[in-house]
Amino acid sequence: MVKINLNLIKKNPLSLTSILADKQGIFKKYNIDMNLYLDEDFFFKGNVEFLEGRSDAMMGDTTFFFYMLEKGKKAVITSNLTRTINLVGGKDLPKDLNGIRVGVNRSGLFRLFLENDLKDIIRNPKIVWINNTYDRIQALESGEIDALVAIEPFVSKVVNNGGKVIWDSRNSDKNLVMWCFDEDFYNNNKEAVKNFHKAVNEAAELFNSSSSEEKVNYFMECCGFPREVAESFKNFSFEINGDYRKEDFNLCQEWMYREGEIKRLYDATSLVKNTK
Repeated sequence: MVKINLNLIKKNPLSLTSILADKQGIFKKYNIDMNLYLDEDFFFKGNVEFLEGRSDAMMGDTTFFFYMLEKGKKAVITSNLTRTINLVGGKDLPKDLNGIRVGVNRSGLFRLFLENDLKDIIRNPKIVWINNTYDRIQALESGEIDALVAIEPFVSKVVNNGGKVIWDSRNSDKNLVMWCFDEDFYNNNKEAVKNFHKAVNEAAELFNSSSSEEKVNYFMECCGFPREVAESFKNFSFEINGDYRKEDFNLCQEWMYREGEIKRLYDATSLVKNTK
């Protein structure tokens, strides 16, 4: 068996497939000795476990990958990921979305989406830089912003308080979220990485085929969500991990380079190693 060390955030819904694959023995079925260790909540610490080599893999939006490369981490993208990024308005969201104040993580994908998917949905937004999602929600509740960028379970928190989803990244023709592995680990364990994705996809299919109540229970048991939060996932489904497109890689990096977020451009052919 090949050992994989993996650090994830327990409250991130996207962690559920890995937690479920571990609990259900799916990783073992694929000859993987999974050392899964979980942070209880979002600590916004920059994926330091992956950067410093304690975790062999990382998931997130593609900007995370390029920031890792800029810090000297050698890594490769191995698949895409379920898209959960949303633009969510508060309960007092103006009907006219022109000029709305949007709370945004400075290092996220919002500005890229603004140039592409959102250009005909909202115009002239006033961006308010708030890197911590909990702080963005507080700013929304206090009326400092009209909308924010977030993933679940934060989206449901806003919607349950009277807000609404303005835009869901699943409506995009792009998939800018990914799994990546340490490059040396990948080169030495290509079959294990392929099996990792098979196991995670099997867990996703198990979840997707479950009843609404079973889905709620999975999120309560695996992610520790209280029932009122878990209930928001009763109709949720995971996208099955597949090939990460080089066009998306280049779109993201060219935008980041133009914006001064990265200092150079990278070769997609050598850094995108789809495992299907």
